[in-house]
Amino acid sequence: MTLVNRVNLEPAFVLHTRAFKETSLLVDLFTKNLGRITLVAKGARKSKSSLRSVLTPASLFAISFGGKSELKNLNACEILNHYSLSMPVSFNSIVYVNELLIKATEKEDPHEIIFNEYQLLCEALSSLTNKVQAEVLLRSFELILLQELGYGIDLSFEPINGNKIITSEKYIFDPSLGFTKLKSDSIKSNGVFLGKDIINFSNGDLTDQDSRLASKQIMRLALDHHLGNKSLNIRKYLSKE
Repeated sequence: MTLVNRVNLEPAFVLHTRAFKETSLLVDLFTKNLGRITLVAKGARKSKSSLRSVLTPASLFAISFGGKSELKNLNACEILNHYSLSMPVSFNSIVYVNELLIKATEKEDPHEIIFNEYQLLCEALSSLTNKVQAEVLLRSFELILLQELGYGIDLSFEPINGNKIITSEKYIFDPSLGFTKLKSDSIKSNGVFLGKDIINFSNGDLTDQDSRLASKQIMRLALDHHLGNKSLNIRKYLSKE
């Protein structure tokens, strides 16, 4: 897909910015209709620049951009809605999701459902009261992300035989296949999970601490498999906290 020469008032979230030349920025954005794109914000590092607002995190923008070269110029950006992430866990969560989107999605590949879920996530994180809520929100977003990218996880049935996952059984998780009932207690693996935790995850019920941990491990295995060698740097930072 090739971007058109001029786009006006496209809804977008800023995923990442980095210095470019003396006073400009390279801006990675996730847009509603065009997917993930990178634009040049010329002079955005100047204090009086009208483009400096792209540095405002967790904000829904209306952006206008254009240009004849492959790397387009950001011409205008207006904040439509800002989501205040007052809790550290809220801010860290959005930083994590931003990096995940950069590394999991292809450039100029539209995903309107993911965009809408991202906006809902920002809204929910802005009213967050505890860390448990953040974990529930992140697991839900990760599931939808993989589903929309074509890598959905079946949390209800075994893929080979179609048998329903049973609460009392143990299952091994293969990211490329799904869950398979464990035949021997002698097998030990990081990818083994209790049926009750899988079912709780499927129902969106992560009130149980073991189920929350299991859901996080399941999603990490699945995401790492599909990301390949694209490791998430934010994990290193969060592990030090």
